[in-house]
Amino acid sequence: MVAGLVMPATVAEAKPTPSLSAAKKQLVQLNDQVDKLGNQYNKAKEDWQAAQSRLKALNSSVTTEKATFEQLHVRVAQLAAAAYKTGGEAGSVPDLLSAKDPSAVLDQMTAFTQVSNNRAAELTQFLASAQRLERQKALAQQAAEQLAQQKTQADKQRAAANTAIRKQLTLINRLGSNIDPGSSKANCSILATGRAETVLRYACAQLGKPYVFGAAGPNSFDCSGLTMMAYKQIGININHYVPNQYSASRRIAKADLQPGDLVFFSNNDHVGMYVGNGKFIEAPHTGDVVKIASLSDAYYSSVYYGAGRLV
Repeated sequence: MVAGLVMPATVAEAKPTPSLSAAKKQLVQLNDQVDKLGNQYNKAKEDWQAAQSRLKALNSSVTTEKATFEQLHVRVAQLAAAAYKTGGEAGSVPDLLSAKDPSAVLDQMTAFTQVSNNRAAELTQFLASAQRLERQKALAQQAAEQLAQQKTQADKQRAAANTAIRKQLTLINRLGSNIDPGSSKANCSILATGRAETVLRYACAQLGKPYVFGAAGPNSFDCSGLTMMAYKQIGININHYVPNQYSASRRIAKADLQPGDLVFFSNNDHVGMYVGNGKFIEAPHTGDVVKIASLSDAYYSSVYYGAGRLV
């Protein structure tokens, strides 16, 4: 290369900037995608938490049964030693005395024949304990493997959602002030009484708080996190997962909606809470806040899925 000669850089062909309407349409699609991924993540997270609880319970059972097994082992070993001293078969008793593991005990069944018949109850209890311990250890191992699988699945769903969220944020920054800020300051009149009133008061108190994927308060929410926490105020526990909230509620017609009812959208991937007068409260999507929206809005009318009642 000749000194001082600057080679021209290859100019990459610039991608055309999408129109405002096209960008808004893309944002709606991304919002729907994150709703779907959010549900998949919340489901995977709940499955993982259930697997954690199951593993904890099984490990507790193993610990309890191991203590029982060891107590019975001492007793039966004493009986076997006594039988050995009175002339029992010499080969198998030492094996029984040294068998500390339930599987090893079960392999030494012949030693038990040396114990007098009047000790059959102790033998039965001991063998049953050994079998239970083996079974519970196997179940605990299966639960541990399931836990690892559920964690991997939850991590995959979270990563996919985070990728979509980054795209959302890029598009939101590009659109800037052209995004409709919604009605985060709208009046949230409490048109319910009793338990429904308690639920609505909680939900309305969250107006203006940011949407955060996977959040359930106190400072941010996603859609199912908001409804889950609102109903938790009256002792109704619904999962942080839109399809489960749909299944937990009684089906009602749109015309029969009452304040406090749940409203579902986007093939059951999004949920809000009806506040009355054709309005509902929701935690919509990344870049937005908990706000009041209208069921008559063109978008929400087009993706309306159904409604459910819990009180």
